[in-house]
Amino acid sequence: MVFSLLFLLSGLLFPWQTVAQKQNRVFLPGEKLTYGAYYNWHFLWVNAGEVVFVADTVNQNKVRKWSLTSIGKSFKAYDLFYTVRDTFYSRVLDDNFQPDYFFRSVNHAKSSTLHEYTFDAAQRKVYSHVKREKGPPFRDTLAWKPATRDMLSTVYEFRAYEFDRLKKGEKVNFSMLVDNKTEDLYFRYLGQEDVKTRNGRKFRCHHVLITLLGGDFFPDGEYMHVWFTADRNRIPVKVETKILVGSVNAILTNLENIKYPLTSEIN
Repeated sequence: MVFSLLFLLSGLLFPWQTVAQKQNRVFLPGEKLTYGAYYNWHFLWVNAGEVVFVADTVNQNKVRKWSLTSIGKSFKAYDLFYTVRDTFYSRVLDDNFQPDYFFRSVNHAKSSTLHEYTFDAAQRKVYSHVKREKGPPFRDTLAWKPATRDMLSTVYEFRAYEFDRLKKGEKVNFSMLVDNKTEDLYFRYLGQEDVKTRNGRKFRCHHVLITLLGGDFFPDGEYMHVWFTADRNRIPVKVETKILVGSVNAILTNLENIKYPLTSEIN
């Protein structure tokens, strides 16, 4: 699905906990990133919708936490073919960026699913609540494995990583909590490249290639390409992958309240 692209970025977490300490956070409260979602079939590109990521902070019981939200929706013209209304929300502790709560509501055409995860740091457990279009809702208790976060918080966690430390072709394992289980995957670093967006802006980027979970929409294998700005912000500029029929892109269209200068932009 077009809008699943950016959410799958959240699987990019591996055992480098020390790089994401509080003083190294590369985004600010109020940062907003907007992406256009494009579907390709043969030679036809369709601007199908948009995805918006917003980072902010909240105080809960006198504890400062990050409030991360991502909303994806198809445009009304595309709704005639395939309606999408997706919401992802993650609440994360400020000091160590460990997840506290995660909510995921996915509505594609006539299908809908809801996932809720509550993280218990003391017991190293995750308590889940899952509702699907078909079948009764259920609750479960999962082991909270080290170096594993929810899908959305790891999008932001991953941006703390220094890609310059990797060699071209280097393979890195990671884990992701998705669909009520922890998945072990990997990505491969492909070096730096220049990427041009659809509004004419050009950035020097780090290029990574990511494994995907197989399923009804995505095939198995190294099919997702992601380009992050080669500066201290490490903002995803472009996401590209093949699907069972055609391919999809998510491309950065606007950014607000970023922490560092965009030194990766090529004028």
